[in-house]
Amino acid sequence: MKWRNTIDAYGGISMLFHWFTAAAFITSYVVVYYVIWFVDPETSIKPPLFGVAPNAQNIVPILNIHWILGITIGFLALPRLLWRLFGTTPQHVSASRLENRAADIAHWALYALLLLMPISGYMTTYDPTNFGLFVIPACRDTAFAEWIRSSFGLTTLQLEDLMWTVHSFLGKWVAWALVSIHIAAALFHHFVRRDTILRRMLPTRN
Repeated sequence: MKWRNTIDAYGGISMLFHWFTAAAFITSYVVVYYVIWFVDPETSIKPPLFGVAPNAQNIVPILNIHWILGITIGFLALPRLLWRLFGTTPQHVSASRLENRAADIAHWALYALLLLMPISGYMTTYDPTNFGLFVIPACRDTAFAEWIRSSFGLTTLQLEDLMWTVHSFLGKWVAWALVSIHIAAALFHHFVRRDTILRRMLPTRN
């Protein structure tokens, strides 16, 4: 496997960025909805399903997984973006200029999402994120958050509520729309067009 992209296919580095981000994104959603539906007494499904009783003491330890994944996605988004900007990008397969422009817009929207969701999510954290080997402080306790609050005259709760509104809107409406379009387009190219769009992001491609 080649590590660098070519004009015909993505290399190993791009594949690692893509598939790790996809796995982390899906897992982070599973974790946060597990907390909402099963763990948090205020939002859990009633009566409890599968014998899982809500327990408020488990909220932060389980959400810590969500925070780890989100912060990791955010940190990886920048080198991934630089890799795309300064490396080779596989050429479009379609001959339609409009279709290619739409694909480019969708890709850049996904990159924006990979930055905005972790940033807005981190700015709502009220507990440190424990990575095991190191701990990242809650955003409310950082000098960055203090600078934002003082610059815009916001209290801690006002800033966190604002960021939660952004994070929640992106997570509930924008993220799923963009990801669904991305997956649908890949499957359409693979099963209907029968071109190389999906295969060139697979390590087992021919």
